[in-house]
Formats: sequence, C-alpha cells, structure tokens
Amino acid sequence: MVPDSPQPAAPRWHAVEVPSAPGRAAPSPVPAILVALTGILLSVVLGLTVSAQVGSLTIAATLAVAGAWRATSPTGPAGLAIRSRGLDVFLCWSAATGISVLALTAPGI
Repeated sequence: MVPDSPQPAAPRWHAVEVPSAPGRAAPSPVPAILVALTGILLSVVLGLTVSAQVGSLTIAATLAVAGAWRATSPTGPAGLAIRSRGLDVFLCWSAATGISVLALTAPGI
C-alpha cells in the first residue's frame, strides 16, 4: 500500500497578485480593436468595389495609423502595445511602407 502523498503546491504563477493602482482601471482594448477592424473592413469593401490597389493602400493607412497611435500614446493602446514601443512602431510603419510600395508598383492591379 502506498501512503498518501501530500497535495502538490499551487504553481507559482497562481500565487502572483497583480497590484492595481487605486482609482485607475486598466485601459480597454476596445478602441484599438475598433480602429483595426474598421480599417480592415473598409479595405475589403474598397478592394471589392473600387480596386485592389485602393484596398491595399487602405490596409497600409490602417497600419500607419496604428503605428502613429502607438508612437504618440503615453501608455500605448491596449491590444497594440505588445512589444517595446520602438519595435511596435517600426513593424507597423515598415509593413505600411512595404504594402504601399507593392500596391503602387504591382502591375495589373
């Protein structure tokens, strides 16, 4: 017969308490999600109705707005602030530049 073993301790991450500042709520990710969703839906509609080039440029504009928002917001929009500020801005703006260049130079769209 095997004696009962003691219950294992709760994992360390379960014991971590998140301190919250009194009177300050965590920023909501809803505005960032709405901006991104609006840009994507607008680009799909414009891509289907006007041209693929306009839809691609709208995606690039959405990325540029996200990068500018991340660059100028003191805490960063919740949902967009994932990595360091510099890396987030670089990734958004470089993707916007790349998509813009491809949209403007691709033949036949």
